[in-house]
Amino acid sequence: MKKLILSCSLLALTAPAYAALDCAPLPDCEDFGYVYTADDCDGQSTLKCPFDQTKLYCTEPGGKPSFSVTCKVGSILYNDLKCYDEVPSGKTAIAVVFDSSKRLAIAMDHKNNIKWGGYGTDISGLDNCTYSNYTTCGTEGKDNTQKIVSALGTGSNYAAGYCYNKTDGGLAKGSWFLPSASELKTLYDNKDAVNTALQTVGGTKIPTSGSYRSSTEYDETFSFSLRLTTGGMDLDTKFENYVDSNYYARCAVQY
Repeated sequence: MKKLILSCSLLALTAPAYAALDCAPLPDCEDFGYVYTADDCDGQSTLKCPFDQTKLYCTEPGGKPSFSVTCKVGSILYNDLKCYDEVPSGKTAIAVVFDSSKRLAIAMDHKNNIKWGGYGTDISGLDNCTYSNYTTCGTEGKDNTQKIVSALGTGSNYAAGYCYNKTDGGLAKGSWFLPSASELKTLYDNKDAVNTALQTVGGTKIPTSGSYRSSTEYDETFSFSLRLTTGGMDLDTKFENYVDSNYYARCAVQY
């Protein structure tokens, strides 16, 4: 006996019936332009999302609704981890995209006067990289950060721990991380587009001097840092008391 196969899209006007079928997950209302609440649309004609009646479409007073778009280098990332064609209502800018292929964005600000820590400790599971291979060795900053925190603890008084504990945008601990040397090199290569976006949203621009600490390790005594004057890599000591105002931790997030 043949079974009648119904297209889920035909049931868009009857969301309860749609949900009852063994279909794919309901679409994201925001992807279809239903990005507002009843308060946002007060006094205006509205359309309700068929999958979530609390999500509405309307025309903003004096403007137009914002739609999520594909993020690119220089795009502003908001606290829902999406980019928009216009400033979205009720959302907060938290980062700027610097690597669209790896879906990475850099935080709005940085922390200076912060150590790398763990002098004398060769972090378990963390690759020991060299000048000749840092672009292909230990390249995943989020994975590096988790390994460093596992070895050095969850305190926020050192670079990787500071990023691990960051909760900007309401994100959970561990969402933010200290970028790898390779990721910082990509950031430096795209710094002009990133700085333009940071200036637009009132963020802290990438400085032209000092160094950004990375989560890439050389050995038990040294780690890599990005020299902001030239974009080159340096080896810096992991001494516990090596705190200098010219060394920064700039956290990243994956969207």
